[in-house]
Amino acid sequence: MTMIAVQLELPSLQYQQLTVVAQTRQRSVAEIARLAVAEWLENQARLEEARALMRELGHGLGEGTHVLHDVARSHDNYLYAREPR
Repeated sequence: MTMIAVQLELPSLQYQQLTVVAQTRQRSVAEIARLAVAEWLENQARLEEARALMRELGHGLGEGTHVLHDVARSHDNYLYAREPR
């Protein structure tokens, strides 16, 4: 894997916290920073997948003759095909 050097400015408190974590885990500050960036990127990818799903699920809402206005209250009924109470 090709590595690219990046200069990063952090507030002194964050750098101190990063240093403590690195020392505690017997890792370098750079390694902890790479792990943090990798985790953040994974979280962003999961969030984007969730956003795409929500856009897909929301497509067409409010269209047609049978619009459901009580989804929050009756979502179990719709999910499990039960008759509303």
